[in-house]
Amino acid sequence: MTKKEYLKEVDKLNLDKNKYCIIAGGVMLLNDLRSKTNDIDLRVKPDYFNELSKKYNMIKSPKYSYLYNLNDFIEIAVTDFDKSDVTFINGYPVLKLEKELEWKLKNNRPKDQSDIEKIKKYLKVD
Repeated sequence: MTKKEYLKEVDKLNLDKNKYCIIAGGVMLLNDLRSKTNDIDLRVKPDYFNELSKKYNMIKSPKYSYLYNLNDFIEIAVTDFDKSDVTFINGYPVLKLEKELEWKLKNNRPKDQSDIEKIKKYLKVD
C-alpha cells in the first residue's frame, strides 16, 4: 500500500497518538525511504493494549510473544517505548529511524538488509 493508503488505514483505527507509534515498514514509508509497504506494524504501550483489546478482536501471533494480529495486514507489538524514541511525521507518531535501525541490526533478518542500507545511507552512518 502507498503512504496515502497506509495513513487512511491507520486513521480508521482512531488511536491515541500518545500511546502508539508506527514501526517497521511504516517508518520506511513515512520517511520516504520506500514507496510501498505490505502491512501496518504498530507498537502500543501495554496499558493501551488492554484498552484496545476490548475494542478490537486481537489474535496472538505465532511470530513473537509480544505480537498480535488485528487483521490480515495490521500487527500490534505490545511493548513499552520512550516518547523520546518517537518523532511526528505529518502528525503521526513514528519510531525514529535510529531506533528502527537498531532493531533491524539486532534481528538482522535477510528481508531487512535493503532497509538497513537505506537507513544507513539516509542517516550517513556506517
